[in-house]
Amino acid sequence: MPYSLFEVFFKNRGEFKNLELTLKRIKTAAESHGIGDNIAKNIIHIAGTNGKGSTSYFIDQILRHRGLSTGLFTSPHISSVTERIKLNGTDISGEEFDRIFSIIEPSILINSLSYFETLTLIAFYYYMENQPDAVIIETGLGGRFDSTNILDRKIPVITSISMDHMEYLGNDIISIANEKLAIIKTNPLFFLGANIKVVSDHARKEFADRRIIQADYSETAHRGFQPPYADNLRLAEAVCDHIIKGPVPDTLKLPPCRMERFGRFVLDGAHNEDGLNRLMANYKDKKPIVIFSCTRDRDAQKHINIIKQAASEVILTQIPDNERSIDVNDLITDAHKRADVWDAVKLAVELKQNTDILVCGSLYLCAAVREILVKGSL
Repeated sequence: MPYSLFEVFFKNRGEFKNLELTLKRIKTAAESHGIGDNIAKNIIHIAGTNGKGSTSYFIDQILRHRGLSTGLFTSPHISSVTERIKLNGTDISGEEFDRIFSIIEPSILINSLSYFETLTLIAFYYYMENQPDAVIIETGLGGRFDSTNILDRKIPVITSISMDHMEYLGNDIISIANEKLAIIKTNPLFFLGANIKVVSDHARKEFADRRIIQADYSETAHRGFQPPYADNLRLAEAVCDHIIKGPVPDTLKLPPCRMERFGRFVLDGAHNEDGLNRLMANYKDKKPIVIFSCTRDRDAQKHINIIKQAASEVILTQIPDNERSIDVNDLITDAHKRADVWDAVKLAVELKQNTDILVCGSLYLCAAVREILVKGSL
């Protein structure tokens, strides 16, 4: 594999081991390599519950269309970890990834950096070396203690906020909003995406001394996209217009596994209550067959109930090679159960209904189904 050094290093440590709500480790490591707000002229820092990925991708495409060089740091990845770190729309090469990992490995060991902290440090080092006109940085979890929040001078962007990751961020919407809004720090302005009234009102109250920029989210479709992606595009356009005026390309694309179609299959990584409600609202009259799975920290039964409001059939499966996946046998439901994801895909096809087959609940599940579809192994 092109990123073998990184992969071997974290093979026994695991992606979700050594999680700790602190910026001390990553900040110390970054400072030891001279990394800070010097990674680009314009830093766009994006936090929120839903919409971070599509907003980030839209901003990146628009700014490049307007002649700027860009860096893009997102998560999670679909096929390769190198997808998370892009320069001018191209993934970092395996050679560059390994080269930077080798440089920073002593800092990783000394500071006991986690998987995501290490990726953040690799990305920031890469952008510091290449100095793009703008970098778009997506938070991984929350905002206040997310490793990307070592950045101070930036353009903060807050997408849709809803209930998610309560074990880390709080049990009510205001507590969760505060964790996301913490990326704003002392910056004089920030962008606010489409949110429920209580969140928008809270943001305006807490940052009454700042300039808050919002797009017009009153219309539904926008440039061929439906909600929530239409709202995320409006937000992205507002951010880009603040940096540099210009046209919007006609060929805008969503990230992989966001309403991505392969024949009858539609892959969308909606993985929380708000995201699934929005997704199923677009399907209320289409009655899709839905393949669903999620991690154990989610309320699987609540998510299944949301899906059933629009689905003709529900097939529960497990996320391959993921120790955090639900076990379909633990759920009491009349939905179909297929522990193996290939069997779930096969059953969806065999049901022979003239409707879409929608895969949702986890980006990791979507990635696994996408691999099956790309390989054409059905």
